Amino acid sequence: MLNELQKILSERSISTLFQPIIDKYSGQIFAYEALSRGPSDSPLHSPNQLFDYARQYALLSELELLCREKALSGFVEQQLPGKLFINITPESIEQESHQKGKTLDLLKTYNLSSSEVVIELTEQFPSSDENVLLNALEHYQEMGFSIALDDLGAGYSSLRLWSKTRPEFVKIDRHFIQDIDLDITKQEFVRSFVEIAKSMHCKVIAEGVETEAEYQYIKKLSIDFLQGYFFCRPQHRPPKQLCFKSDTDSQKPSSASKLKVLAKDLCVHKMSVQHWQSVDEVAQIFQDKPAINSLAVVDGEKILGLILRATIQGKLSQNFGRDLYSKKPASEVAMDAVPLTVDATLSIEQVSRLVTSRARYSQEDDFVVSRDGQFVGIGHVIDLLKQVTELQVNQARYANPLTQLPGVIPINDCIDQLVATNNKFVVAHFDIDNFKPFNDVYGFSKGDEVILALGISLQKFHCFEKDTIGHIGGDDFIALFNSVDWQQRIVAITQNFDRIVSELYYPDHLDAGGFSSKDRYGEQRFHPIASVSIAALEVAEDSTMSHFEISSLLSPLKHAAKNCQGNSLAVNTADNCYSLNQPRAMKKCVVS
Repeated sequence: MLNELQKILSERSISTLFQPIIDKYSGQIFAYEALSRGPSDSPLHSPNQLFDYARQYALLSELELLCREKALSGFVEQQLPGKLFINITPESIEQESHQKGKTLDLLKTYNLSSSEVVIELTEQFPSSDENVLLNALEHYQEMGFSIALDDLGAGYSSLRLWSKTRPEFVKIDRHFIQDIDLDITKQEFVRSFVEIAKSMHCKVIAEGVETEAEYQYIKKLSIDFLQGYFFCRPQHRPPKQLCFKSDTDSQKPSSASKLKVLAKDLCVHKMSVQHWQSVDEVAQIFQDKPAINSLAVVDGEKILGLILRATIQGKLSQNFGRDLYSKKPASEVAMDAVPLTVDATLSIEQVSRLVTSRARYSQEDDFVVSRDGQFVGIGHVIDLLKQVTELQVNQARYANPLTQLPGVIPINDCIDQLVATNNKFVVAHFDIDNFKPFNDVYGFSKGDEVILALGISLQKFHCFEKDTIGHIGGDDFIALFNSVDWQQRIVAITQNFDRIVSELYYPDHLDAGGFSSKDRYGEQRFHPIASVSIAALEVAEDSTMSHFEISSLLSPLKHAAKNCQGNSLAVNTADNCYSLNQPRAMKKCVVS
């Protein structure tokens, strides 16, 4: 094999495949990983054999350098977008034949910058000298390369390296991704990896995603990037764009889904059995799937009940249990015909109330998720409790203390994610007119009631499933509308606000349409009854704006709406401003 390996090196007959790495939020290709192969007619075609023999004959460094050059040339020649991930083994760095500075020379040859290349450290051959490895990685980082740690969780050394190198990216080992939708233990490991990565400001890549079920589970986690056969196999000439979104085109995530976790997001598996299947068949499924605690019983897709592993095991463990029950339909022998069943669109707070209202439920139990009576999946009560706890912590951290609505940080995150996922939506800024004079005359307590009046009105008339509302400070609120009838909702919000606020004024002030008081300059001025000015910007589906840019575009609209007396709405441009005092007519304001 030495001769074969030397022939490959001398003839430079390495071929390179590229596999896309997908940005989960935008659905766009973020980078490509370069994967090297020997000649197709060679006994060293397989990368495992190729690199094993290179290591055996101390030619690992020479082989990796050739692979690196082939990867860079192929990446540039095809003008692939994004970054390039190049694999490097610790042992090659430690070999005496390792040529320092050669990677930078290659970048100059192909007119690439170090910021476009990620050094991916693989543990195919673990390090024997950790200090040499750490120094080399530090040197790469100083030159502007990002570092990715491959096969996270595959061994103790990978966790040690993670803590010491603090890479920009970590790749979760395929072992933890395979069947993650069915394996509770893997789910817990991956959640732990993601939490640690967050604390270290490290991006997470889930590699080896091969099935729809794996993807559907992973996309619910705070994982940044995805890679695997489910999206695209390694190819010599890979696509530059994939027809992939962070959700299906028919079910794009609404603004509400960015800040609200729904029952459907709690599904850990979607396995079910038909009502006619026997106890033996169901028992075999439980045996083959040790992570599954329960199975839905369906007639077609219609939910009939739930079968627990423990119930089946209890029946079969009885005296003559197998003889008595094994051939009978499991639905007749072991089915709970009234399991807790929740609609897929319910919020986790609503699901939590349903669970706690049923005293017999404990945190080890499961519940059924449905949509229009059709089976969607199975959720764990323990996962629900964790989500509720996390939600409460985040709400306490970011919510406005008066209204308990999301504050500026989650709202800005929501805007950026809606743009990244190509959503068409409307950003509407609500500001209370004549609030300060009211606060000065009536006092802070009454002032808080005015603010609450707008918060209550927004909560009452936004669409819970589609829209998101936030209180970003003082008397300023934001609504992110996915509802097509958003203008009618705004009218209803202002009308409800008027009704509540009218009860806060003294009768003589209300009859006069306001009150007189001194302004900040000591001048007596008349202040009309509090109203709401709304600035609304329609964000296109193909927009690339950040929340900063959207805020900037809203500024002149706010000014225009403020200059229009009473409830007013400015849409998209400052000269497109309307009075809402007569909503049916939507009378256009003359803006000074």
